[in-house]
Amino acid sequence: MKYFLISLVLIWSAQVSAEQQIFGLVAKSTSDPNFVLAWKACDRAARLDGNFCELLGSPEPANAHLQARAIEAALASGRYSAIAVSVTQSSFIADRLTHASIPVMTFDSPFKEGEELASLPYVGADNETFGRDLGRLASLASPEAGTLCIMTVDHDPNLAIRVDALRRYLAGNIPMESGQRLSGEGGWSEPTRCPKLPNANHREALHQLTGILRDIQPDLLVSVGHWPVINERAFKAAMYALEEEEMNTRIIAGVGKISTGHREMLREHLLYGLVSIDFEDMGRLVYEQLRRLAQNEDVPTVTYTTSILVPAQSLSDDKALKEE
Repeated sequence: MKYFLISLVLIWSAQVSAEQQIFGLVAKSTSDPNFVLAWKACDRAARLDGNFCELLGSPEPANAHLQARAIEAALASGRYSAIAVSVTQSSFIADRLTHASIPVMTFDSPFKEGEELASLPYVGADNETFGRDLGRLASLASPEAGTLCIMTVDHDPNLAIRVDALRRYLAGNIPMESGQRLSGEGGWSEPTRCPKLPNANHREALHQLTGILRDIQPDLLVSVGHWPVINERAFKAAMYALEEEEMNTRIIAGVGKISTGHREMLREHLLYGLVSIDFEDMGRLVYEQLRRLAQNEDVPTVTYTTSILVPAQSLSDDKALKEE
């Protein structure tokens, strides 16, 4: 009888193991806390079903070549039932996925419109709305318009959508070419010296931010990602060091989860507004889509996550902020 029970347990364990599914989230950078939040939320949801989510990629700043290697390794491993990719460079990454033998979706950053894989399911922020929300905060921070520098990263599809939407909003919703800088539209202009980040590196972003504030001194600086403020202590130290130089530039940024440190920066007017993406909600939704894709079920082409717009003057309403 004892051996019979042991045999049943072994058979049951083998069945559970056979049914267990592992899903991969290919991040732009595994050291980015937003992707860590998304992965942990995905894994929590997966474990309720006896499944797992794994975070894939490189801890280095976002790099299409490193991401391509992670994708190729994941596809070759046979380990994953489906994967979700936050796209770095659209056409380059699409080439690595064209012949994937498992279901693939995107999250956080989709493929560019017109790409062969642009129709893959996407979970993440509505980047058009996100950019317009940054524009709303910009108008509140500098109601008389003025000079503007936009901090972004080259060749990143979701960031390009945000930047174009921000510019169109500030220009008064007139038609503009993708990548066209503001040159008087809506009273806004972008100095030609405003640089782009070569990659999503927070140290480089803070260095660049300091240079912009000292050398260009725009009325407003808008970062469409969290790079300059991700290291809150370093950002505050940099801003305090510039206090004696009487800089008047107001700063707005897009971030993930709003922290206590962000709250303090807003209170001290080191920041004049934030647009926040809920990466935990994103991770949970990514798991649901991956699970359904692996079971050959239909999923929506687009699933948008929630964003929170926080102007500096709303800080008396603590309900508008999500603390860690």
